[in-house]
This record gives sequence, C-alpha cells and structure tokens, in this order.
Amino acid sequence: MQFFILVLLICFFIFLFCVYFLGKDDLILLRKDISMDRLFNIIMLGSLVCLFSARVFYGLFQGGNILLNPFVFFLIPYFPGLSLVGGIIGAGIVFLYLLLIRKNKLPLGRIFDFCSIGFLTTLPVGILGYFMFSGEKSSAIRTISLMIIYIIIFSIFWKIFLPRMQSAKFKDGTISFLFLIFFSIISIISNIIENSKQILSLENVILSVMLIASVSALAWQEKLLTKFRN
Repeated sequence: MQFFILVLLICFFIFLFCVYFLGKDDLILLRKDISMDRLFNIIMLGSLVCLFSARVFYGLFQGGNILLNPFVFFLIPYFPGLSLVGGIIGAGIVFLYLLLIRKNKLPLGRIFDFCSIGFLTTLPVGILGYFMFSGEKSSAIRTISLMIIYIIIFSIFWKIFLPRMQSAKFKDGTISFLFLIFFSIISIISNIIENSKQILSLENVILSVMLIASVSALAWQEKLLTKFRN
C-alpha cells in the first residue's frame, strides 16, 4: 500500500503550499513577527498529533482491533486506514494546547483559518486517493459526489470567505468554524446514505457534537443573535 502513503504525502505538500501561499504576505503574521519557519514548525508538530489521532479514531470506529496490536497500529503502509474526523479532533487538541500555553500571543484563529483552507484544498485529492488505494470498498458515485461537493465548497471559501477575512469583515477563526460546520454536515449525510442502519454510530455522534459546538462558537464570535435581533 505504498501508493496510499504517496497520496498522503501529496496531500500534505498541497496543504503546506496552500498555507505558505496564504501566510507568506499576511499582514497580521508579519506584525506578530511570525516567520514561515516558525509557522511550519507548529504545523509539523501538529500534523504528527493529527496523524496519531486519526489512526486512534479509525481504530475506534472500526471496532478497536487496530488498537489492540501495536504493529498493525503503526504499520500504516501495510494496514492503511485513517479517520478525517479523528484528524480534525487532533487539530482541536493542538489548538487547545497552544491556547493554554501560548506566550507570544500567536494569532491562532488566523493560523487555523489558513490551515482549514489548506485542508479543504487537499480533500478532493485525498478522497480520490483513499478510494483508489486504501483497499476498502466504497461507492464510486459517493466518491465522485464528495469530490465535486468539496471542490464547490473550496471555491466558495476561496472566492467569498477568504476575501472577507482578509478585509477584516470576518473575525479570525470564523473560517475554521464555517469549515467545521460544512464538514460535519456533509460527513453526517454521507454516512447516513452509505449506511442508514448506523445513524447513531460513534462517528455520527462525534460529528453532531462538532456541528453543534461549531455553530454555537460561530454565533458567539460573530454575534449573530445580536445582528439578527437588530
């Protein structure tokens, strides 16, 4: 399954390039004196946490057999399988950790906005690669549909949401919450269509909690209730 690892590396390089493209001339990062080297160091360490979390949650969602054998758990090239939901939970753990220990007042909301767009960029490639090389049975129609949906969402983020963030019409972190909302809704609907008998699966429950938390955080940050009342 070396091709599966190759897909992961391709997605990771696309992600890094997108974050670099967005952050290299960003005024907020420049004012905070955050170099790209420092940003990439944070991303590299965070990516390891996300990879570990993605593997752990994949094992939980698949029944826990992977977690019982450390050789199977760590030999991803021969026993492929990662959970996007688990990876996002890992990113949330990294965010909370940096939020609690930060000393130089990193603009975490803005950094994770860039990472959200970068991750969204890799999703069509990752979905296609996972379908082709993971060895798991999946519907071709579902794969193509998800690719098209995420390409459309990426266009919306790039053309509409990103300019609003760069012009300060959106607060830092808003794009991350919007990404989580879109991702949660699409994943829940996709899981239900694929297996309607497992509506209350562990993954769907976690996605539902993620959706509610993201909507609440977005409403609080952008003061949507106040704007709605006005």
